[in-house]
Amino acid sequence: MKEVIASAILNNKIPEAQTFFRINSHSAQRLEELIKIGLDLVFDSLKKNNVKKASELLKNMGFDVKDQLLKICFYTTDKNIRDFLVEILKEKNYFSEKEKRTIDFVHQVEKFYSEHLQENMQIQSFPRYWIKEQDFFKHKSVLDSFLKYDHKDKFNKQNHRISLNWAQWWNQLTQESIILPRINPEEYKSYSPEALWRYLTARHDWLSIISWIGEFQTHNSYSSLQQNKWPPLTVDVIDQSTCCNNNMRNKILDELARKEIFLISELEDFELFLLRLNRIGGVMQDTLPVQNYRSKEGWDFHSHFILYCLEHSLQYLLYIYLDCYKLSPPNCPFLEKEELYETHPWFEFLVQCREVSSNLTDPKLIFQASLANAQILIPSNQASVSSMLLEGHTLLALATTMYAPGGVSQVVQNEENENCLKKVDPQLLKMALTPYPKLKTALFPQYTAPSVLPPDITLYHLIQSLLPFDPSRLFGWQSSNTLAIGDVLSHLPHFSSPDLVNKYAVVERLNFAYYLYHGRPSFAFGTFLVQELTKSKTPKHLIQQVGNETYVLGLSSFHVPSIGAACVCFLELLGLDSLKLRVDMRVANIILSYRCTNEDAQYSFIRESLAEKLSKLAVGEKATIEELLVLLEEGIWSSIQQQEIKRLSSESSSQWALVVQFCRLHNMKLSTSYLRECAKADDWLQFIIHSQLHNYHPEEVKSLLQYFSPVLKDHLRLAFENLPSVSNSRMDSDQGCNKFPQELQKNKEEITDFFEILLRCSEEPNSWCWLLAEAVKQQAPILSVLASCLQDAGAIPCLCVWIITSVEDNIAAEAMGHIQDSIEGHTWDLEDLSVIWRTLLTRQKSKTLIRGFQLFFKDSPLLLMMEMYELCMFFKNYKEAEAKLLEFQKSLETLETAALKVHSVIPIPWLKEQVWFFLKLMLQQCRTQYELGKLLQLFVGIEHLFPDGPDVKKLCVLSQILKDTSIAINHIISTNYSLENFQHECRSILEKLETNGQFALARRVAELAELPVDNLVIEEITQEMQTLKHIDQWSLKQARIDFWKKCHENFKKNSISSKAASSFFSAQAHVSCEYPTEERHLLLTLAGHWLAQEDLVLVEELEELEKQIWLCRITQHTLRGNQEEIDPRCSQQISTSGELSFDSLASEFSFSKLAALNTSKYLELNGLPSKETCENRLDWKEQESLNFLIGRLLDDGYVHEASRVCRYFHFYNQDVALALHCRALASGEVDVDGLHPEIRAFLQSAELLEEEKEPRIPLRKVPSTSSLDSQSFVMLPPNDEVVTNLETLTSKCLHGKNYCRRVLCLYELSKELGCSYTDVATQDGEAVLQAILASQQPDRCRRAQAFISTQGLEPDKVAELVAEEVTRELLSPSEGAGHKQMVTPAEESQTFLQLTTLCPDRTLIGMKLLEKISSIPHGELSCTTELLILAHHCFTLTCHMEGIIRVLQAARLLTDNHLAPNEEYGLVVRLLTGIGRYNEMTYIFELLHKKHYFEVLMRKKLDPTGTLKTALLDYIKRCRPGDSEKHNMIALCFSMCREIGENHEAAAYIQLKLIESQPWEDRLKDGHQLKQLLLKALTLMLDAAESYTKDSCVRQALHCHRLTKLLTLQIHFLNTGQNIMLINLGRHRLMDCIMSLPRFYQASIVAEAYDFVPDWAEILYQQVILKGDFHYLEEFKQQKLLRTSIFEEISKKYKHHQPTDAAVKNLKKLFTYCEDIYLYYKLAYEHKFYDTVNMLLKDPQTGCCLKDMLAG
Repeated sequence: MKEVIASAILNNKIPEAQTFFRINSHSAQRLEELIKIGLDLVFDSLKKNNVKKASELLKNMGFDVKDQLLKICFYTTDKNIRDFLVEILKEKNYFSEKEKRTIDFVHQVEKFYSEHLQENMQIQSFPRYWIKEQDFFKHKSVLDSFLKYDHKDKFNKQNHRISLNWAQWWNQLTQESIILPRINPEEYKSYSPEALWRYLTARHDWLSIISWIGEFQTHNSYSSLQQNKWPPLTVDVIDQSTCCNNNMRNKILDELARKEIFLISELEDFELFLLRLNRIGGVMQDTLPVQNYRSKEGWDFHSHFILYCLEHSLQYLLYIYLDCYKLSPPNCPFLEKEELYETHPWFEFLVQCREVSSNLTDPKLIFQASLANAQILIPSNQASVSSMLLEGHTLLALATTMYAPGGVSQVVQNEENENCLKKVDPQLLKMALTPYPKLKTALFPQYTAPSVLPPDITLYHLIQSLLPFDPSRLFGWQSSNTLAIGDVLSHLPHFSSPDLVNKYAVVERLNFAYYLYHGRPSFAFGTFLVQELTKSKTPKHLIQQVGNETYVLGLSSFHVPSIGAACVCFLELLGLDSLKLRVDMRVANIILSYRCTNEDAQYSFIRESLAEKLSKLAVGEKATIEELLVLLEEGIWSSIQQQEIKRLSSESSSQWALVVQFCRLHNMKLSTSYLRECAKADDWLQFIIHSQLHNYHPEEVKSLLQYFSPVLKDHLRLAFENLPSVSNSRMDSDQGCNKFPQELQKNKEEITDFFEILLRCSEEPNSWCWLLAEAVKQQAPILSVLASCLQDAGAIPCLCVWIITSVEDNIAAEAMGHIQDSIEGHTWDLEDLSVIWRTLLTRQKSKTLIRGFQLFFKDSPLLLMMEMYELCMFFKNYKEAEAKLLEFQKSLETLETAALKVHSVIPIPWLKEQVWFFLKLMLQQCRTQYELGKLLQLFVGIEHLFPDGPDVKKLCVLSQILKDTSIAINHIISTNYSLENFQHECRSILEKLETNGQFALARRVAELAELPVDNLVIEEITQEMQTLKHIDQWSLKQARIDFWKKCHENFKKNSISSKAASSFFSAQAHVSCEYPTEERHLLLTLAGHWLAQEDLVLVEELEELEKQIWLCRITQHTLRGNQEEIDPRCSQQISTSGELSFDSLASEFSFSKLAALNTSKYLELNGLPSKETCENRLDWKEQESLNFLIGRLLDDGYVHEASRVCRYFHFYNQDVALALHCRALASGEVDVDGLHPEIRAFLQSAELLEEEKEPRIPLRKVPSTSSLDSQSFVMLPPNDEVVTNLETLTSKCLHGKNYCRRVLCLYELSKELGCSYTDVATQDGEAVLQAILASQQPDRCRRAQAFISTQGLEPDKVAELVAEEVTRELLSPSEGAGHKQMVTPAEESQTFLQLTTLCPDRTLIGMKLLEKISSIPHGELSCTTELLILAHHCFTLTCHMEGIIRVLQAARLLTDNHLAPNEEYGLVVRLLTGIGRYNEMTYIFELLHKKHYFEVLMRKKLDPTGTLKTALLDYIKRCRPGDSEKHNMIALCFSMCREIGENHEAAAYIQLKLIESQPWEDRLKDGHQLKQLLLKALTLMLDAAESYTKDSCVRQALHCHRLTKLLTLQIHFLNTGQNIMLINLGRHRLMDCIMSLPRFYQASIVAEAYDFVPDWAEILYQQVILKGDFHYLEEFKQQKLLRTSIFEEISKKYKHHQPTDAAVKNLKKLFTYCEDIYLYYKLAYEHKFYDTVNMLLKDPQTGCCLKDMLAG
């Protein structure tokens, strides 16, 4: 049947299939049933992974294939089908992003839970609950139908359960809740706190919750999130997502409360908040966690709690609370609120009383307290002295005035300015004093003379008439009592005075019962001891009798807590057990509460009847006890019900413990009421717990089993069969209680001896010392533990004895070897403990020490050190050891702080000494270098614990260096450490490392020990050289070059001594002759370079080295031949292959610039060989080479070296002689007669040649070579002989001409400056250049440039000097250094720009100029401005963006902080135009606009480049778009026609917008105003077109012109009464508008104005065909727009409409305008205009052409 349906669906024959089924009366004849079967077929196909067939079935059934596949995918529980469809649909990208996330989540869940499938199956095979088999199968069919479970599948495929549709409806919280049980706790951080909190609390994972709460404060302090293990937790999450029971919830909230974190609900409900505080210690504790508490009203906790106490009338609690936190009005303003005083008068009295106690000497406070007291008595009026009098409290008023400022006299005087509170009307006071006539007379005496002042009246005068208080016999102890006689008492009498007692006292003997009745147990106990116990002969009997009386008294007053508590305390003081009294009073109160609730009788009657029964209880009446027991059980059940506690639970069981105690104390059979209820409820667990907890008799328990259900009864009976009897169980428990430590239970004799020792111990005078001696004698460590428990026992002796008796005999003997006297009688002290400590640590007996310190000094830091020792030495757990070490340091710091206040048992110095020994011992006990390294790493940071110990940091570094080597550090260094020993050990290690070739490590060791590395580096270099020779690399030239260069860099890097480096290179140069000359030359040069770096340079050695170098150079040049003479630069520094050569490397270390050799003596003529005195020590080839090399030196400017070489070889060189003679002549050291003969000959020949010429010029510029070369710049007279001679010698010089010119230049400069040549030559070149720049000569730049080029000054120095000169000249006018010619800033800037050309690097000058700004005096704003402009110019030339940015920043600061506040707007404009970066300096535009100086920018000649006007307009457009006035003004000022045109055009558009703002019909109503707006817009548009034309803006001008025509046409329509709207049209309305216009020119104007190309064919169809307006067509044709395509389009439009006769006629006429004959014929033929067709064919002009075209 399914095959038939499948075939029908696939072949689209569903109706035929329905017919077939209808014939066979099959249910599939209905389409719904058939579709259902078809969907089953689809599902079967998908099971076989045949998605093509499934898709075809769905498509042919009329379903959307995509939707159905998605639905199947999401709703199926078959995992295979789902996964298959997911892959198919993913490929086709059918899933949304949300659906993809859902699929990924389901896969993740299946992955997590599939791993536990087997385990789950095993768990399922043993169900937790007892389920009947028939119940399981009853629901199995339903479950299978829902899950579509196939019984043929294997059991292990039962994980096909999750449907994607389910997961779609799971929110993020649900998804995370599903995932959380299967993830690693380390991944908790990535999940939401809501889900994670709900998960942890639902599982009551207290450890994780506590950990998270501990991190809560870290989140609140914004620490780095990467360090946190948990996600951020909030109070809202805790409040809303907690899923645990109430007990754990309260534990969590308590923990948070201790960290000052509360729920919002608790913060809003103050009573809940107080309950929470009560759970964590109450409202009165040392650190109350309410620092950040604020109520809704803004009160802090103290204020809110005070209000709470006021509202609930908790006066005593409030008083204690204020005392606890010492709150007073100064530190708690809430106490001063008047409204609280008015509402609660007693509150003011409380506050004022507390103020009095805080300052007992201030009477004002007592006055205020008295007023507050009066306010309580007189609540209706404000408390004052007057109100007291009015209310009749006369004595209170008088007492109050005694403490008022000024006392009674001040009140009586009644000054106006006094406080109204103490101010009293005298008449009122007189009236109030009427009952007290004497007092009235004293206060208001009658005086005859008004000028007589009343005498001072004291209190003693007022009471002198009162016999009981006669001041003459009393108050003698008061200094103010002037009425007392001499023999009165000098002290204050009191009720305990013996005299008064003997005379007047009525003595009543009060026994202990009186004090107990008043709740004073300590007085009762003292009274009992004094009155009765000390006189009794049978004290034990008396105590028992008094205890019984106290028991009866307590029961009789059970309802008074103070009496009951006093009786309990009194019994405990007597040494009697108070449990029975406490239990019976508790029972009585429960019964009283129960009966008061359930009976209608009065409270007093119930209490008295209960007290009567309790009196019988005291005598042990059984009937009363049973009656009370019944009442107690009923009361307990009632209490449980009222508290809404579960009837059978641990809480209710705890309440039933009172009943059990009552039964035991009164020897009653234990109550089984609770057990019976448990049995009836089948709560076997509570039944067993309660019976076991209270030790019920097994027979009693077994008798109650009958109340259980049959199954439980059988189980429990089997469980209780083997219970031991009462006697056996009690014996076992007694034996368990009396077991002794295992070490004492060896045999019966030892137990007896142990008891004898303990019994005898109490009889010894110094019991703990005797017990320690016995411990040593008996070798029993337990005795030392017991000794430490005795009073005054010393912990240190106990510890010593315990250790000695706990270790082996040999170790004990070693530890006690220092004790000379008897061991048993020895007094143990810290010295003994120190010896024991060291002995056991040396023997590695740390466990014994740890155990001992845990027993006697469990808080000692040494315990942490020993734990660290075990972690390091035994477990190698260095990470945990580090934590222990840190904990030790903290503990030690705490002890040191505490030791300053309290003396400690173990002194801190002794503690540190043991730690120091301990740490050193650990270093010695390391068996491997790895352990030593780890320990040293651990000890870094605790160097303070090694007072004289090793340098741990250095040893640690040394260990790290040697960790990968076989070299070990000697342990001796850790015990006997010093810097010398450390360096000695490092030297030994260095030797081993050098032997092994480990030079890098050796270098690190040398640096660590601060040892010289000279020999090490040289040895390393030597070994590397041997390696190169061994591998045949030494023969390569480039390898040796690189090697020597590396040697030099190594020496420099390692900072070896110059002497060692020089000796090495010298030795290498002389040790072997195998090196070529150029290589030897390099080695000698390097040796000289290092030798020159010595502090004391030996010039002779340098000269000798230089001579050897020159011998090499001569030899080298001679061997090369005269090749260099042809090309002076043929010896390239870099070879053609780009590699260094020996010569190029040697040139880097040349002697030419050595200051030690370049002294002035080599420039003197003394010692210079002349032509006659020279010696030819070289052959002729070597002389030629030397002559050539000297010439090169002179060309390079190295005259000193050339002079030295000539002296070394006694060689004569003409150029050297000429150069030195030039210097000698210029300096005046010699005259012409002192010159060498050959030089004089040159000068004489030059004079003869000069005389032959005609002298025609009287005053001439020196015609020297230097002048020709632009090096001479001084006008000198022609008779300056020195200049002439210098010029002559310069002309004769072949090499070194530049030096001669420089001498001539300096000589001329010295003449101009008026000083000697020597001064100028020896002077710093910078100073000379500064003098040239300061000369203010017109050609100073040329002179300075010449001087710079001859002297070769560094650009950095030149830039510094130029910047200084520019700054000086800018400041000179203001400093009064003379008046300069008036020049503009721009001209002055040009002068400075010429100075900047002296330095080739303009960036340097810019930077120097910026640096100079900081040195400008305050107020020199013009100078600062010009410096910024000049620096900007320099940076711009070099495109230095960083410098430009700095200038712009400085300009901004200058403008904002100085120029603008001082209103230097001229300088502001100068700064703006000088820099010229207008886009970056728009803030200046803003400033000038704000200060109304904007017009200054429009001055002429201010903007020669034209960039300012563009910037101004851009600024106006961007920042001031509405300021058309400024825009026009700028445009007019700078003749900017285009911008003017834009303004006019914008104004015209505004007019058009105004017209558009109202509907066109409303505008037509006010035609005059409309025309005015149009005319204004037309005028503006005409002006805009004109302005555009002036600026050649053709496109804009044409556009304005078109709009002008549009406006003109609109005005024309309005003038002629036509209301057609042409302006402000949208694109969608243009076609309709153009169609409505009658003339073509009008349509053309509109189309051009809007740049719109209309459908002309449609327009012509309407105007010409339908309306017959051929005049419109003529105008259209005149514009040459009538193209052939238009005829075709009109023809098509004609065909789509029903033609009329007029239209046919007009169409025929239109075709006559077509110039294309063929098209004309074709269109006429198509429209069946056969007359027109025949006419065209017959027309001689067109017929032939048409026939030919038709024939073709």
